[in-house]
Amino acid sequence: MVGTRSVPLVIVVVVLFAALVACGPMPEPAPTNTVQTTPPVEESVATPGTPESAELTLGELAEGVNDAWPTVRSYRITFTGSTLVMPAGLGTPVARPLATPGATLIATPGATPVARPRETFVSIREVVLPDRQRQDVRGLGGNDHEAVAIGDRLFVRGPLVEQIAPGTPDDIWIVVDPSSVPEGSMLSRLLGGLPETPPAPLASLPERLLPQLVREMGVVEHDGRECSVYGAADTVPATGTRVDYTIAVDDRDIPCFIETGVGGVTQGRDEYSDIDGPLTIEPPTAATPVSVPPALATPLAHD
Repeated sequence: MVGTRSVPLVIVVVVLFAALVACGPMPEPAPTNTVQTTPPVEESVATPGTPESAELTLGELAEGVNDAWPTVRSYRITFTGSTLVMPAGLGTPVARPLATPGATLIATPGATPVARPRETFVSIREVVLPDRQRQDVRGLGGNDHEAVAIGDRLFVRGPLVEQIAPGTPDDIWIVVDPSSVPEGSMLSRLLGGLPETPPAPLASLPERLLPQLVREMGVVEHDGRECSVYGAADTVPATGTRVDYTIAVDDRDIPCFIETGVGGVTQGRDEYSDIDGPLTIEPPTAATPVSVPPALATPLAHD
């Protein structure tokens, strides 16, 4: 068994949308033990000169997406988000996108996230059902990694491996037993939920937002698909900051992209591509078996 050491402080990431996962679904903006998010400022979130939909609610849009998602057999999700290094205790966690490695949305009273210095990270997640996934994360420093999950094997290489098997070079693959990476553990968070398959993109919408009427924002081309674009919004109570959601779906209700913005600045964007495309995911030719340190395998306390 490889020796362990204490787990370094996880990079705090400013992401107003996730995974939506990376990688994953649009998150509940107000988890337990955090500041509760108030309903949207407007009952229907229309912008001047843009007619609001009289027929489609956010709940109906989400239902269509979540019903269509199980028909997809392979896909790629490219998440681009903002990062922020912040000392513990200075920010108030408002949302935690589970599909985004190490992600935490920060809202500090008296300031908006876009007023702070930002860097960008990218997470690419490829899925071939029933049991093959590949993930590549860049821009999170010591949490960067490449991972492949196939059946009962989970392969990882990159800077993150230093936390699992200290002294392992970045270019060496290790293999761990997925059963030793329980859902909700530190390592599962750092791996964006691997080896679990990402849930439906809008599965985590809070019920209070479902009656909101979405506004129609036109049609765009994405990944060779014609996509209808819709807008919705919410408000962060700690700052009074309006959070805008832009959701684009094709004629099958499969997402094209899901984006979150604050003050006209994009904070996070999931792009869905290669829907049912010929993706190939194979295991590394060689990998070193290791055991997951208890500090990384222990499930974290719920927020």
